[in-house]
Amino acid sequence: MDSLGDQLTPTFAIPDGSLCAEGARLGVSWAGASGLCVFSADNKSRLPILSGPSMPFNSGPPSFLHMLQPQITLFHPIIRKLVNESNGTFLSLQRLAEKPSYGDCRPDLLKISRQYRAIIRACLENLHEIIEETDDKREKDLLSTYVNIFYCSECIWHTCEILFIDNMPGDIIMPQLLEWVRIHFPNHEQAASQFLEECEIGAEENPEYWNTVTGMIMQGRIEIARALLRLHTNSNTNQFMIAENILRSMPSYDAYSALSMNEFKVNWKHWQVTCEAKINAKTFQSEPHLDLIMKIVCGQKSAMEAARLNYTSWWELFGAWMLYVSPGSRRGDMGRVARECASIRPLGGSAVTPTQLDSILLALMEDDIHQVLHDIQQISDNGWLATHLTDILVHCGKLKISDENQSDITQQLRDSLVLDYGSLLASHRSLWPVGFSYLAQCPENFQNDDHRGEAAHRAALLLSSLPLGSEYRIMKILHEARKYNLHSIAESICRRQAMVMAKRGRGGAALSWALRARAAPLAARLADNALRQYAETGRLSDTDLVGTLGTDMMLSDRLVFLAKYSEFHHLYKNSEFKKAGNLIVSLLASKITPNYFWSTLLIDALPLLECSEIVFSADDTYEIMHCVEERVASIKSDEKIELLRLALSRNLARTLLMDDAESVHKMT
Repeated sequence: MDSLGDQLTPTFAIPDGSLCAEGARLGVSWAGASGLCVFSADNKSRLPILSGPSMPFNSGPPSFLHMLQPQITLFHPIIRKLVNESNGTFLSLQRLAEKPSYGDCRPDLLKISRQYRAIIRACLENLHEIIEETDDKREKDLLSTYVNIFYCSECIWHTCEILFIDNMPGDIIMPQLLEWVRIHFPNHEQAASQFLEECEIGAEENPEYWNTVTGMIMQGRIEIARALLRLHTNSNTNQFMIAENILRSMPSYDAYSALSMNEFKVNWKHWQVTCEAKINAKTFQSEPHLDLIMKIVCGQKSAMEAARLNYTSWWELFGAWMLYVSPGSRRGDMGRVARECASIRPLGGSAVTPTQLDSILLALMEDDIHQVLHDIQQISDNGWLATHLTDILVHCGKLKISDENQSDITQQLRDSLVLDYGSLLASHRSLWPVGFSYLAQCPENFQNDDHRGEAAHRAALLLSSLPLGSEYRIMKILHEARKYNLHSIAESICRRQAMVMAKRGRGGAALSWALRARAAPLAARLADNALRQYAETGRLSDTDLVGTLGTDMMLSDRLVFLAKYSEFHHLYKNSEFKKAGNLIVSLLASKITPNYFWSTLLIDALPLLECSEIVFSADDTYEIMHCVEERVASIKSDEKIELLRLALSRNLARTLLMDDAESVHKMT
């Protein structure tokens, strides 16, 4: 496998001559969470505008803004499925860690680790399917790079699972290591299945026959290797029969059996002596491939060097090295054994340059987890592996990182990775809710605006910079803001949306957003605009919205007046004139009526004064008369003033006559 670190960084040419002009200075500033803005700048010019060329004050050449965005692996449509699915597993682990019985959850941790690996494998399958379907060479190359990245990620994760999560009795990890080899190198198994399915004697005529038999031996799959050897034309000869007996009698260790490790090593030594005797007697000399296999199972390093030619990396041989060269090795021996295996060179071949994955796996075997975490952050998966692997190792209690003062900074490292990963996702237009779920898992909770940690401050900054878009998206952003107690951000977003609606002439929608923001000045200004519009046009818009304000109307006096005036119109429309009259008198008597609205309010009383039934009492009439005389200057039409005075006089006469009639009736 090619080294991930050896991939060349692409170079992009910016077609802007001003950047290369003599004496030009390059200006760079942040653009969003991960972008850069590049432009030509000097001391005499101001920043250029994004929409096109700008002419600086010194009348120099035009300057452009060039927006540079990194290619984020996680933002690819196929990889986003991995991001979403792994988020659910991550949150499950956090909930598991909160349980009081967390100390007894080791099986659950192993289950979660396997879920992560299954997610990576599913992503790899999707990538392979898309590669087969696409004809675009550039897209194929990009997807192949992603396959390389996530294959390495799954390989590293599986190794960590074996070493740190799936603890076997007695620290015997040989069964898991052999399983690890079988999963990551299935090509020999596929070929073996085909040979056994055909079940034809003379299989050695196939050029892949001996490679397949050797591959099964290297993976410790002795039973399959024996079955393949029986397909050889000379399987009934003496040398093949002896090889069959040797392989059948090879000792194996089971951590759950009654056989102790010391007893296993004694049995292995006796078996090895017998096998070496047959080799030294040149029993298999006439069949070189069979002779090589027997030398491999006897643990001869020269045979391993000869087999090394068929493998690209030392860790493909590691299972065989543990099984044959260092049988019975425990968890603590892996560093030494791995170093021995990594040091072998192909017999007669040149030295192999180790890849980045080679170095990471060797560091894992040597238990140098600090180096592992450093190296995996160089893998261009944009922090997915480093974040999730560090998190699960911390919860397993298998990770301890110290600074130069030997202070434990393990939790700080985990939080830093989660914070950076969450911030990256939070900058994406669609993945931002996933990003905020990571930010919320940092230990400093989002309690309130006065006591917040770095995660909350970063979440507030990212949330406020999200493009709003549709109302559904805005409501989703508000939900996330309130979910994490970022109330000031929620109010700011509502204010922004209220201003947008106001500019579009949607006064009712703007007022609704202002109320959500609890922005009293803004709500008062919008209510004032609605009243002025009515005073000019005679049309009161969005009366249904205003009529459902409830206690929200108490946010400002102007809003109270608008709500009550809207209620007056509703009562008048429904012919509830008495209630409408009482309401208009209360508005006239209140101190919340705008100066510009007095004329409108007094004119609204005119039709009620002329009703066939008496709406206003004598006291109400006197109150209206007082308002007319007090605000006569605000009524610009003399004709309307005279009409009001006449109507008030007639209404007062009617009320007095009615009062006299009621008095006479009571006396009689």
